[in-house]
Amino acid sequence: MRAMMVMTAMLAGASMLAGAALAQQAPAGVAAAMQQAGASPPASKLPPGYLAGKPPVDILKLLPPPPAAGSAQDIADRAVYADSANGIDGPAWAQAKSQLNPTGPGYFGQLSCALGAAISPQATPATLALIARVGVDFSAPMTVAKDFHKRGRPFTTDKGKACDPITDDGVGARLGYSYPSGHSGIGWLWAIILSDVAPARAEPLRALGQATGDLRVACRVHWLSDVAYGRVLATAVYDRIAAEAEYQADVARARAEIAKAAPLACPAA
Repeated sequence: MRAMMVMTAMLAGASMLAGAALAQQAPAGVAAAMQQAGASPPASKLPPGYLAGKPPVDILKLLPPPPAAGSAQDIADRAVYADSANGIDGPAWAQAKSQLNPTGPGYFGQLSCALGAAISPQATPATLALIARVGVDFSAPMTVAKDFHKRGRPFTTDKGKACDPITDDGVGARLGYSYPSGHSGIGWLWAIILSDVAPARAEPLRALGQATGDLRVACRVHWLSDVAYGRVLATAVYDRIAAEAEYQADVARARAEIAKAAPLACPAA
């Protein structure tokens, strides 16, 4: 699945770039930095997550199954999907297309703007390390849930148009399963952890994190409930790692790094 290959490349790249100091099929963005550095290390170079050696998030207990056919939530999902057809080729559609790869330069540029500082392997290796390590903790339970529930993408129900060109076959096998949304979860998780790094930027960071999930609905590649439960998973992962000493130490390093970074001026959205 593209999502998991992307996430794996992102995490492996962050580990190599940040060194000792320092996944649609997933998402989960440091692939842009990887491309800039010309580095593409193997998955064996993945950094350890903050929950390494600890019980993982029990995703199958945390999240309920996807909405049952005919349930109120299923009806709502289908109504929102049907309504999203009105936005095809509109502003949200275009914005969603800029976020197809949450580890690519487009998304990382948006993340840098929200943070107010350019994230790069040269200037912010500690920040990249933080992003990569929480990505490891998020990716594992997300994959378990997707593979267990095997929920189809909304466009597969009617071969409807979606903003990602790899969905043109109406099958979406290359995107993988739908529940929960990896984009929604990793976008929200990165927003939360970077808010710890730069509390003064919490509002734009969380706005981007929220939009990352919302735009997957506009793109017509996720059900509304996929997005909601992606955020639930992200919050659960954050709650588990927030008290870890290694996480707190990495946040402190990233905070010092960002405080020294040149302010980034971005055009108004």
